[in-house]
Amino acid sequence: MREFSNKDFFVDPDIRKAESLPDLAFVDSDFLELELETVFNRTWMLVPQHGSPDRSTAFTELLKKPGSRVPFSLLGKPLFLQRNSTKGINCFPNVCTHAWHPLVESPSTGGSIVCPQHGREFDSEGRFVSHKGFEKLEDFPRDSDNLRKLHVENWGPLISVCLGEPLAPFKKIAEHVTECIAGMDLDSFKYRPVADEVREVDGNWKQHAWNYMDNYHIRFVHKGPGGLADAIELETYTTQLYEYSALQWAYARRPEDGFAPQQVAAQFKDPNNADRRVFALWWFIFPNLTLNFYPWGLSVNQYMPVRGRPDKTQFHWFQYSLDDAKFKRRNKVWLNELVDAEDIEAISLVSKGARSGFAPRGRFAPREELGPHWFHRLIFTTVFQES
Repeated sequence: MREFSNKDFFVDPDIRKAESLPDLAFVDSDFLELELETVFNRTWMLVPQHGSPDRSTAFTELLKKPGSRVPFSLLGKPLFLQRNSTKGINCFPNVCTHAWHPLVESPSTGGSIVCPQHGREFDSEGRFVSHKGFEKLEDFPRDSDNLRKLHVENWGPLISVCLGEPLAPFKKIAEHVTECIAGMDLDSFKYRPVADEVREVDGNWKQHAWNYMDNYHIRFVHKGPGGLADAIELETYTTQLYEYSALQWAYARRPEDGFAPQQVAAQFKDPNNADRRVFALWWFIFPNLTLNFYPWGLSVNQYMPVRGRPDKTQFHWFQYSLDDAKFKRRNKVWLNELVDAEDIEAISLVSKGARSGFAPRGRFAPREELGPHWFHRLIFTTVFQES
């Protein structure tokens, strides 16, 4: 893998001076590998919820019983979740510490973890238990004979893992989200399978995140009649930036399409107009996760890079219902599928521009593009470990 100079990717912390990341960051396979080693080894990623055979049962359901375990893959890495005896959830590499065979080949419950190849046994905490033929070895078992325990967090219906040491504790990142939905219980959100939950789409994963953080495009890509620009009071669109998360929100054009006041934090009340209601709370969790709260429930997007293919993204799109009646109207009132389709089309065109060889480093509009600047700056500082 070739080396990259941080000078060529520098994003100034002052938005009035900053340029976007160069086109190379969106089209180069070596740069993608660098991101996988830096950004994606230190950030929280959502465990995909589409692993059960009938797609109607999420991992949180499969893991309800003590001793249950479920295999899954994240960025091509084999992993599994394990419910321990105290009902906590552990995440381990799905690789035996003896000869590297997968330990868990399908969802199961009960007993210890036994390697199908040579019979090495582990408990639900990943500790080595026994292996016939190894009883008389000196200096055995070693720490490396236990399974490596990865960071994992269970938050309502969502399970997130970090492959290395996280940039920030999950609870620190999630606390801002929890505060703004103070009147909603995450455990009340119910997973609802829909078509095209996981699909490969055009564009580098960062282009999808950049587009998400950009409210500038709404008036053009999601224009009326009947678009998102009509459904919200666009002039009230607000971006709130935190260290590793960001919130975007706006008031609904029609109050009946917004949250009930008791569902959201007091900060969203308009002191001059008590009838105003928030249309949606759009949360971005760095680097590639979005939590989109609507009166009907939660839409989760995750933009997963595709190794060796920097111009493609594996798009995860999971839906959770809070109000089933409103959930059925999510496409008519809250334009769920329309906005998704419009964004995917726009990013496909942007991806062609990035690959053209004619894409200069752009500047940021200081008021409208706070979010994109924040995202580009975070990519630069995380990849090159700059402060």
